[in-house]
Amino acid sequence: MDNSGKRTAIGVDLGGTAIKYALGTADGKIIKEDKRPTNAEAAKEDILNDLKNAITNMKEYAQIQGYQPQAVGLGTPGSVDIRTGFLMGSTPNFRHWRDVEIKKELERRVGLPVFVDNDANLMALGETRFGAGIGHQNIICLTIGTGVGGGIIIDNNLYRGYRCAGAELGHMSIELEGLQCNCGGKGCLEAYASATAILRNFKRHYEKNNIPFNSKKMDVRYIFQLYRKNDTIARQVIDEACHYLGRGLATLINIFNPSMFIIGGGVAEAGEIYLSKVRETAYLYAMEKPREGVQIVGAKLGNKAGYLGAISFALESVGKA
Repeated sequence: MDNSGKRTAIGVDLGGTAIKYALGTADGKIIKEDKRPTNAEAAKEDILNDLKNAITNMKEYAQIQGYQPQAVGLGTPGSVDIRTGFLMGSTPNFRHWRDVEIKKELERRVGLPVFVDNDANLMALGETRFGAGIGHQNIICLTIGTGVGGGIIIDNNLYRGYRCAGAELGHMSIELEGLQCNCGGKGCLEAYASATAILRNFKRHYEKNNIPFNSKKMDVRYIFQLYRKNDTIARQVIDEACHYLGRGLATLINIFNPSMFIIGGGVAEAGEIYLSKVRETAYLYAMEKPREGVQIVGAKLGNKAGYLGAISFALESVGKA
């Protein structure tokens, strides 16, 4: 079968536990998807080889099926200079993944043009182009998981900031001299609204009340199960996390006046029970005019958003290169 006339690219989403990758088209169709484990403790050379192997695997599949991928798009944690594909500085959950010439190194290994951006940016692009944000041009996306990531779409384009290091929405300060954050700051949204924060706060309440705490059993999904059963501690902890996220969204409403917020990540998978509380606080604290018509919705694409955004980014970029 000759599929060589179809515009395709390989999209890669580098996560702390897995590399998710796919072959897809410009209109968001996934031809094949796969994933493989990664090791956040590994040396940068090992991670680059893991990425090379994933891309090569998908490239070989594409060629067997008659496709000719035009480029690779890759989302990584951290700040990326999208012009050079250089990872600037460190990343919070990878020990040695810092100051990496990702574009240069991967192009040498896989023989395709490679375009690199922050993973939350590409999640935002994926949801805007193919998910919950279809039809909207001014969107803010947040991923609520181990940390809090963000992506900002203005007039249908990603906003990255002066040095491609902006949109760190999880690190807006919402509590003066508050909890210490992994970024080095204090009082960051991530320290109060992430899955890590919810688990920490839940454990603290258990210990304060001298209740045995089984850390192996506890995750955010389990805490939401307790919430639905009206467990006092679970309700207090979840309500507090929703309040902080809502206050953060209210600030963003006042600054950006987006038409939509898209909330994704593991915590948001709790669905409407979570989103309704976030909405309540956000609308309460936002200014009247900026909040008019603003929608706060859950992400639709799940784990596919990152590599769908990466495919779209690659195909848009290769035409400009």
